[in-house]
Amino acid sequence: IDFAFVDADTIEEGTLTAVIGRQRLQGVESLVQEKTILKAAGKLVFIVMGKKYKCGLDGSIPVIIKSFNWMATAEEIDDLFLGDAEVWRRPSIGHAGPLGGDFPLVTKEGHNVIDVIFTSPIPSLAEVADSLDQIEGVVAHGVISRIP
Repeated sequence: IDFAFVDADTIEEGTLTAVIGRQRLQGVESLVQEKTILKAAGKLVFIVMGKKYKCGLDGSIPVIIKSFNWMATAEEIDDLFLGDAEVWRRPSIGHAGPLGGDFPLVTKEGHNVIDVIFTSPIPSLAEVADSLDQIEGVVAHGVISRIP
């Protein structure tokens, strides 16, 4: 793949680290497949509105976690960002509490989707991505970094 295009939800100014999957991911799309394609590309083109290119990002980062023992993984992520973020399981329909309600979102691969919701500016998206990559049970996340 020579070029890949991605509609980023937001981009960190200066680093070109982006977040995808904040709004979408209703079960049919696959963040895992999308990131595989983006990593295989020779060059990456972000499509984003100017107001979404900023420093001091906040908001949510979607994280795909294995269904087996998902609560322990979510708890570990919650402990990692204690005081800076909340961890909520994404519902497939409607609004739900931290556990995703009666209809939690499960990907087509059978994984759970959680949102790590930062309530204050994120100092470094790349560091958040590195931290998430170290947690057993994390399959993928919505941070795109270190891609040409």
